[in-house]
Amino acid sequence: MVTKIYNDKNSIMSNEGVIYFDIETTGFDKENDKIMLISYGRFNSGEFVIKQIFADNLSEERDLMTLFAEDIKDADAWCSYNGIAFDEPFIRKKLQIHGIEASLPEEHIDLYRLIRPYHKSLGMERCNLKTVEKFLGINRKDTIDGGLSVNLYNQYLYTADQELKRVIMLHNYEDVLNLPEIHEFAIRIKSDTGVVRDNCITQKQSKYLESLLQRHSITLNANIGKLSKKAASKMIDRILNGSPDSIELEGIAQNSY
Repeated sequence: MVTKIYNDKNSIMSNEGVIYFDIETTGFDKENDKIMLISYGRFNSGEFVIKQIFADNLSEERDLMTLFAEDIKDADAWCSYNGIAFDEPFIRKKLQIHGIEASLPEEHIDLYRLIRPYHKSLGMERCNLKTVEKFLGINRKDTIDGGLSVNLYNQYLYTADQELKRVIMLHNYEDVLNLPEIHEFAIRIKSDTGVVRDNCITQKQSKYLESLLQRHSITLNANIGKLSKKAASKMIDRILNGSPDSIELEGIAQNSY
C-alpha cells in the first residue's frame, strides 16, 4: 500500500472541518468490487493538504479503509462530486464488510447536486466534473476517466508498472484538488439571485409554501426561491399531511436538485 501527502494551493475555502474526497473502484458492485484508491484533502492553516492511499493489491482494501476512517473521524463534513449516490454508499458498505467502526460526518456536501439545477442556465451542456472544471477555466494534467483507470489498475496488478500507478493517482488527485474551487463556485451560484435553476418553483408554489411555513411557525435555513418544483411539492405535502418537521424539510430543501 502506498500513501502520499501533498501540500497544495491556498484557497478562500479554508474551512478546516471539511474533508474533500474521491474514490476509485474496480467497478460498481459494492459487495464484490474493491476500492483501489482514495484521495482526500483538507485545509491546514490555509494550505490544502491532500492524502492518497493506493492499494498495491486487492487484499489491501481493509488497510486502506482503516486509515481513511481514522483520518476522517474528526471532520465536520465531507464534500464530493456526486458522492452521495456513489462514493459514500461504497465507503459505508466496505466499512461494514471489513467490520471497521467509523465515525463519518453527518453532513455530506455534494457539489454535483448543488450545481446541476443551474448548469443549463449557465450554458453548460453537461454537469459532469470535467465540464464544470472546463467552465471554470481549470486545466487538468491527467487525460483519463474513471472507466479507463479500472483497466489501467487491472494491468498494474499483473505488471506492477509504476507509470500506470502514477497515471491513476494523478487522475484521482486532480479530482480532489479542484473540489474547493468548485465548492466556491457552488456557493456563488446559490447566493446569485440572477441565476435561475431548471424546473424552478413556481410563484404560486412559493407563496403557498411560505404561508404554510408561517402558519406552522417553521423557520428554514433555505432559499425558497431556489427550490425545484418537485422539492416544493414534497415539502407542501409533508406539511399538509401533519409532518411539519423542520429537520426533514431542511433535508428536502438541501437535496433539491
